[in-house]
Amino acid sequence: MAMQTIEELFEHELKDIYSAEHALLGALEQMANESSDRDIRKAFTQHRKETVNQIKRLDRVFKTLGQKPSAETCPGIEGLIKEKKAFVRARPSAELLEYYNIGAAQKTERYEITAYENLIDMADKLGMDDAVEWLEQNLQEEEAALNRLKTIASEFDVTDEGSDENVTTAAEETTTSRR
Repeated sequence: MAMQTIEELFEHELKDIYSAEHALLGALEQMANESSDRDIRKAFTQHRKETVNQIKRLDRVFKTLGQKPSAETCPGIEGLIKEKKAFVRARPSAELLEYYNIGAAQKTERYEITAYENLIDMADKLGMDDAVEWLEQNLQEEEAALNRLKTIASEFDVTDEGSDENVTTAAEETTTSRR
């Protein structure tokens, strides 16, 4: 069935972000477990809790549509998760993995921010005031998470001995795995 209406696009994008949020629950838990830095671990753990609440808000949006919550695989988030797995196969140092995770989480937040901005625009056009409110709450949490991650990244020091070697190894591994 071809997609013809903004309502159908809204439903599609809602299912996409629903899938993304569910996929990110595990990723956030994994990144928190990989972190030895208390502040970084706390940021990932806190955002995981926010993600649980974001999913509950998305459930409400589905309910306003008269639908049971459902997901369509989100290729964007799946790609970012696949990219992280490839990086881990390069066996980076613990410190470099932690720094990578901060950057990967920022990429994810930017993806989610754009998705929520688009959903809000569509919900607004469709006159879905409650949905707009819930989606805006999710957007605000994503923006706050991005700002926390940017602060953490700016304070992170990866200028230790051998880090250049680890970066080169990771880059070479990624290039090799794409061939």
